Amino acid sequence: MGAGGYVLGAPGSGKTAVAATLRALLPTWVVLDWDAFMDPAGALAGAAIRETPSTWSAYGELVRAAFDQLAPHPVLLLGVVTPDELAGWPSGRWVVLDCTDEERLRRLRTRGDSEDSVIQAVADAAEYRGLGLPVVDSTTRTPAETARALVELLTS
Repeated sequence: MGAGGYVLGAPGSGKTAVAATLRALLPTWVVLDWDAFMDPAGALAGAAIRETPSTWSAYGELVRAAFDQLAPHPVLLLGVVTPDELAGWPSGRWVVLDCTDEERLRRLRTRGDSEDSVIQAVADAAEYRGLGLPVVDSTTRTPAETARALVELLTS
């Protein structure tokens, strides 16, 4: 597989907001959103993937199968999985997409996420910040500015 990368971001960091711009800025790459298959996979499993931890391993295998089918193209995976959780996956650059906790709370509450999921997203963001990976902060950037900053880190 060609070089690719991983954008790790807790919910509310802006992954979905930047996806289309990333596709435009990286026309030879495949931008793959970890969440893209959740609804159809949930329909097949008969359970909502996000709320059913027993499905998470199989769901990861599904995403990996899709990822592998995209070779030899560089793949940029947007998701909430850490480098340790993707041990054995193809190598690539890792970048954390982040925002302040206040902005994350605003974004998630605006889109109607449950308070439990909002609290978990803030905890996940704190964990991701502690990984020591390069970070792009989307707090005050537009999605286009954020995507350009990600591309700069992923391709430099």
